[in-house]
Amino acid sequence: MQRFKNILVYAGTNDPETAIKRAFEIAKENKAVVTLMDAIKPLPGAIGLMTHGASPDELEHLMIEDRGQKLVQLANQFCRESLSVEILVRCGDPAQEITKRVLAAGHDLVIKTADGVSTTGRLFGSIARSLLRVCPCPVWLLKPLIHPEFKQVLASIDMDADDETHLNLNNDILELAYAIALRDRAKLHVVSVWDMWMEHALRRRAGDAEVNAALAKREAKVRKRLDRLLHEPFADADDIEVHLHRGPAAANILAVAETIEADLVVMGTVCRTGVAGFLIGNTAESLLSQLNCSVLALKPEGFETPIHISEDDESVDTLLLPMI
Repeated sequence: MQRFKNILVYAGTNDPETAIKRAFEIAKENKAVVTLMDAIKPLPGAIGLMTHGASPDELEHLMIEDRGQKLVQLANQFCRESLSVEILVRCGDPAQEITKRVLAAGHDLVIKTADGVSTTGRLFGSIARSLLRVCPCPVWLLKPLIHPEFKQVLASIDMDADDETHLNLNNDILELAYAIALRDRAKLHVVSVWDMWMEHALRRRAGDAEVNAALAKREAKVRKRLDRLLHEPFADADDIEVHLHRGPAAANILAVAETIEADLVVMGTVCRTGVAGFLIGNTAESLLSQLNCSVLALKPEGFETPIHISEDDESVDTLLLPMI
């Protein structure tokens, strides 16, 4: 957990306390800076025709000041340590404004509390899904917790990938999941799912014997990679349980998460062809719509967000919260 030094908390949710508490805990351990951020929607253009005594710009400024004061109150409520805390309120789309702030200020972690199960049954709404597509740094989506610590942490890694970018991403996922499990004294599980593309068509063309031999060879390769990944620096760890499955990735990962009653899933979000862009992987998309636990999502090295910043994006003042 020592990797996070500049944390951004999106506090524009119904229950921001879970995210704020976790951010302050990490900041205390790492001597990190925390920014509490909210984003308000732009006022409709017609509002100027219905107001007297205040222009739309003045009303927007008043709303920003009001949200800022509420964030200050939240910071004072939950921060009991001498931490460096900043308050920021922007006007615009939350996911885009968060990403712009990450790019401008070099944040290395975004934390957001889930708003709860929606009418569609999803725990994570549009802001969370957008952040997973465009935010370049790790995004931690926290389900409001009954208990302050995680008990079951699941690291989802893709040992079927051959490219160096995603093999490095596997390392990042595992190291971070292991650090969280150690911090929270949780059980760490590692799940990896592999499969053979177009197996049925290959069986019709090459026959069962040849395909079965290829499957055995592929499984042996995946197991060897997984053993090598877990050997260092986790050779002495005796609390890691491995789940290696064959078949559809999303369904198998979800099944493991439900079986172990995972509190947190650590995973990558970009599919193998979407590193330079904002294409979210099908596995991550499917999981996010079905998981009922917290998610920490990482991007591979080289990910390029489609969001860009300009000088106007940094024209909004930041309120500084004094040391507490």
